[in-house]
Amino acid sequence: MDAALLAQADALDGEAAGLDEAEPRRSELLKRAAELRVQALGARPYPVLVCPACFCLTGWLDDDGVCAVDAARRDVGATSGFYDVRDSRPRYEDPPAPLASRIGRALGFGTRRERERAWLARVEPGQTGPTQPEEGWELEWPISFERQAPSGPHLLVHFDTQSIRFDQGAWREADTTRGGKPPRLFPREFSASLATDALAEAWADFKEEATAHNRALWTAEVAAREARTAAEEERRLAAETERGTSGLLG
Repeated sequence: MDAALLAQADALDGEAAGLDEAEPRRSELLKRAAELRVQALGARPYPVLVCPACFCLTGWLDDDGVCAVDAARRDVGATSGFYDVRDSRPRYEDPPAPLASRIGRALGFGTRRERERAWLARVEPGQTGPTQPEEGWELEWPISFERQAPSGPHLLVHFDTQSIRFDQGAWREADTTRGGKPPRLFPREFSASLATDALAEAWADFKEEATAHNRALWTAEVAAREARTAAEEERRLAAETERGTSGLLG
């Protein structure tokens, strides 16, 4: 992946953000940014296409050449409702635990081993979260699911992330996470008829994108915690110095 091209694309997006939506140059900038991202990703075994309506990268375009979401926006007047891939996402939940464990969790406690097992099922210790289970820690967990295209006979495979939070020793679905959703780069929807190997590669790339997002959030959290610790130590030393000075003056 070419980081320099991605940086150029981000700069173009930033320039476009300052323009009115009706300004023709805005679309030109967004189109060029999308083309740079395609170049940055390089050759892939799966389609990497640009939707001319929203300029996102996608693995599928309909017969009119737009992505699933924009196809639905186009057809919304002729359908029962807006095409929202989130509607058909699998609801997140950890595998069922033994009854005694579920009762313990409901009461707010569980065995240390159970907590660690649940934690390690989702966290790379020291990479995407703390080394030990921590209540309230959040992740964006990659998921995949299928849904009919907004029009036509096509079945699509969608990739997305589900916000989850570690709560009472288990991962539970959350409305959002403090760090938000991962930036969208890799395509997230493909025809289900795409070769299995190509879909597997696309899924691996998407999962790595989600993992990189979680790693970045943990890195930022580590820096914030270290800064808080340093500030507290500085205040403690200042207070000791002040007490020592007061004692001398007294």
